[in-house]
Amino acid sequence: MKLKLNWAAFALLTGPLSAASLVDDFTSGLGNWTPTVILDANGGGSNTFAFEVNGSDQLEINTSSYDGIEQYAFTYGGAVLAVGEEAQVDINVPISGNRNFGLYVGGTAPAAGVRQDYISVYAGTNNNIATRGFDGTGEYDNPQSGGAGAQTLFIARTAENTFDVGYYIGDERTVFSTRNPGTANTADFVGIYADTRAAGTVGAIDTFRIVSQVPEPSTALLGALATLGLLRRRRA
Repeated sequence: MKLKLNWAAFALLTGPLSAASLVDDFTSGLGNWTPTVILDANGGGSNTFAFEVNGSDQLEINTSSYDGIEQYAFTYGGAVLAVGEEAQVDINVPISGNRNFGLYVGGTAPAAGVRQDYISVYAGTNNNIATRGFDGTGEYDNPQSGGAGAQTLFIARTAENTFDVGYYIGDERTVFSTRNPGTANTADFVGIYADTRAAGTVGAIDTFRIVSQVPEPSTALLGALATLGLLRRRRA
């Protein structure tokens, strides 16, 4: 048996569990967003692509003419990730076809053909979850997590130069990588990361947001809430 916290009741006692500093569900278009091709692996021609909002108000990237692998930073104007905040995005449609879609947190403005100073977490084929990026101009390793059933991706800034990377399944939070860049990442450029390796549509993802991180409730608090009947039981 496991105890599951009744978050609504908990909020009545403690106030809001998390405050969103930014939410974009893509229903108002993409006027605040800027795409940058940070990698054109072919080095010759370029793909014809567009970030688009589909009929379900979800974000996709559509490549109508494919010339080679390209990677993108799709950043939200003015968005930053402060210490104690977490960038999140929901995965709504399984990613397939050797493509990747997820989150981007960078310390320097994205520049065409330049990969540096950023952290990404993304869903790939069959929603395998992975993280890459660059510490300054040196590429990070590429840890991966099965991530079966993952619904939300996140990058959390837990200290001035420390970032946790992972995903949610329901309210279960999994951290599978922690980044401590040698070159400080100031997290001044935040948004979506995409990697296209074929023509067609990559997506969809939804509800990009930056929220305050929620600390785990203490054992003592959980015990007090249980005594008050504010915890409900669920089967293990």
